[in-house]
Amino acid sequence: MLFDVVVGGAISAVLVPVFSGLADDRERSARLFYTLLLIVGVLIAAVAGALIALAHPFVTLLAPAFSDETHNMAVTMLRITLPAVILLGISAVASGRLYAAERFAFPAFSVSALNGTLVVGALALTPLVGPPGVALGYLAGAAAHLAIQIPGLIAEKIPRSRPNPFGNPDLRTAMLLYAPVLGGLIFTQFITSIDTRLASDAGEGSLAMMRFATRLQQFPLGIVVAAVSLAALPALSRAAPARFADLPKAHDFKQVLSGTIRYMLLLVIPATVLVIGMSEPLVRFVYQRGEFVAAATGPTSIAVIIYALQLPLVALDQMFIFAYYSARNTLTPVLMGIAGGFVYLAVALPLVGSAGFHGLVWANTIQNSFHGLVLGLLLWRALRARPDAAMLGFAARMLLATLALATGVFVGTQVAGLAEPRSEASIVTIAIAGSIGLAAYATGLWLFRVQEARTAVQTITASARRLLRPSSPP
Repeated sequence: MLFDVVVGGAISAVLVPVFSGLADDRERSARLFYTLLLIVGVLIAAVAGALIALAHPFVTLLAPAFSDETHNMAVTMLRITLPAVILLGISAVASGRLYAAERFAFPAFSVSALNGTLVVGALALTPLVGPPGVALGYLAGAAAHLAIQIPGLIAEKIPRSRPNPFGNPDLRTAMLLYAPVLGGLIFTQFITSIDTRLASDAGEGSLAMMRFATRLQQFPLGIVVAAVSLAALPALSRAAPARFADLPKAHDFKQVLSGTIRYMLLLVIPATVLVIGMSEPLVRFVYQRGEFVAAATGPTSIAVIIYALQLPLVALDQMFIFAYYSARNTLTPVLMGIAGGFVYLAVALPLVGSAGFHGLVWANTIQNSFHGLVLGLLLWRALRARPDAAMLGFAARMLLATLALATGVFVGTQVAGLAEPRSEASIVTIAIAGSIGLAAYATGLWLFRVQEARTAVQTITASARRLLRPSSPP
């Protein structure tokens, strides 16, 4: 939560557009970089230290219904994860600097490194130390998130510069852009706190099952959405006009945004279908061990499916937000976020009593979908965009390819049922259904001539050839 409030939106909202604007002045860019490292490090360390000292009353405030055993466990896990926030804060500044310099390879996989390390760490440590294994996995993931940035920073050769937190006009610009985002994030965490309290009162294990389901649906978001959208942000920032009102005339901006959205959907749609179609085997494979009992697999799988329904709109929403940020408009997404918070409350409060924690999952899905849909419509209006034949053709071809994917996953699960009982479906089902589904999707993309897929394959092939090509002798 601390990372989300203090730093989480800084990369997208401030750092990449501001660093992109300083691309021709390495001295000013370096001074801003070191100043942000100082401010972020000191601020987060101070807040994290205070929360470590006040962990017991803080957990009581968030989840007063916890039993003594659960309360003590939550305090332990909080104290383990808080140092990770310092690492993530420093890594966030590094990512913003590298994305602005168009060194995408290093930061693009930082979120995936975090999630992947978390999953591996949780799998390895939970049988040994219990639930704190997840917290230790998160701490290791935060270290991986930072470590993957370091080679890029070395290659960037950032000049040495003394931090200047006072009288720095670039820092002032960044803070003015970030102020609305900070306010929106604080409101979001207020809604999250309500969500946590409602979940803790919804029955034993409800909060844990929600968190497990959330982590699974965040994995494709980290692999696809964060990497693609952040990679596109520097180009969007350079193509954005000086005034938001001039967006209808920004043709390069429209082309970058449209192309990025298409590639995003090309990747996030199969991830959505795979998560929905294999939710129970995924939950069983990743979590069903240690204290995660078999009885929790079914409810967690349902939560995974509900969460996954929002993935395409969440992916689009991220691009819409970044489009606004690159055009130096951070207020509109924040206002929509506040409206989305009230949508959540309007759905969650009536549903939690009858549907339990699944009502909260539905509320979160509706909230995020509302934000993406409304923000997209507002951006469409600001751009004065019109549907064209290319856009409609892409949508139709993607629909057909997605149907092929869904059919492949369904057939794959039926075939896998011959190899392992459905009640024990796990890695075999994931391997068979995933392989058949992806093969059907690739075939559909080829048959229906989705040009974006062909371009992506050509780009990846050319990059691989360059990496594998032996260097010429001096």
